[in-house]
Formats: sequence, C-alpha cells, structure tokens
Amino acid sequence: MRNKITIPLDVAIQLLKKNNGDIDISEQEFHNNNIREISISAECDPDTARENYELCKYDITKAIERINSRQIIITTRDAPSPRNEIGYILWPEDQDGECYKTTKRNDAFIPTTDFDYVIDEFKSVFPLENPWNKEMEVSFDICGHNYFDKTTCKIIIDRIMRTKTDELKVAKFKNELIEWLDDKLEYAEYIVVYGNL
Repeated sequence: MRNKITIPLDVAIQLLKKNNGDIDISEQEFHNNNIREISISAECDPDTARENYELCKYDITKAIERINSRQIIITTRDAPSPRNEIGYILWPEDQDGECYKTTKRNDAFIPTTDFDYVIDEFKSVFPLENPWNKEMEVSFDICGHNYFDKTTCKIIIDRIMRTKTDELKVAKFKNELIEWLDDKLEYAEYIVVYGNL
C-alpha cells in the first residue's frame, strides 16, 4: 500500500487490518477520509473537496489552501459562475492599502445584475476622500476602484438593512453581503469595491 500512496505506516496498518488486508479498499477509505477532512476544514461539499484533492495530487494541506483561496460569489443565482462576467470584486485592505492574506477567502465577486440591488446604498455615501491620493471622489466608479473606510461601510450596511425586499433570493443575497462585510470589518480598515466593466 505504501508503494502506491504516501501514507503513514500506522494508518496503513490500521486500514489494512480493518479491511482484511484488501489494499484497494484500504486505499479508497484513506482517500475518502482525507476528502471528509478537507470538506470539514474548508467548509465545502465533498465534490469540491475531491476535485481539489485530486488536482493537488492528494495533498490535503494544498487542497484546503486552494479551496480557501477561491473568490466567493455572492449572488441571487442557484448556480453561480463568475467566469468572464461583468460585476464587482470586493476585498479588504489595511491602513497601508495592502490586501490581507488570511486562511479564509478574502475576495468576493458580485455580478452586476445582483449588485444593482445594493448599488444605491454604495452610491449614497459619496462624495468620499480617496485615502491614497487624498482626492475627493464625487461619485461611485462603476469601472474602477472605490474605497470605503470602516465608518462608511457601517453606514452602507445600515442602509442595506433598512431597504425592504419581498423576494427571498434578494433578501438572502443582501444578508450574505452583510455577513461578508461584517466579517472583513473585524480586521480591515477599508473595503475596496472594484467594477470590472
């Protein structure tokens, strides 16, 4: 078994004993256990865990890092896919304008059709001072960078919360966005919203 896969000796012995010496069944159980571990650690479904586990040549750590570094998609859709789509990328920055490198996903993508549900709340806080060049930004830039400090983000969150919606998918989308913003504002000084139009 150890000639086929990289596995600790004690684990190999334990699996072989459990499976009456059947190497193929023991190897499959070893991989299934690893996929389960990846699923739990990266908080993803087993199919995503399996795909990344195989792509990372059965390295659990690399698979978890790969899954955690993916951009999350905040949308009203049932099957999100951000490939070459127009929308907005959001990420947290520190007081020096540096992106955060954390174990969990930092960036979020919101398709334009979904961002339209909250764009007025983001537009409502302008004019704002750009923290890096100190110039006054008079309006929200739909095809560039927009910088929102913590205080401004809390105003935006409050305004999103106060806008009522009867559509369940839209309400769920807004809640996911608020959760993402709240999570990042635990440590970030700025949230950047970049339109990729």
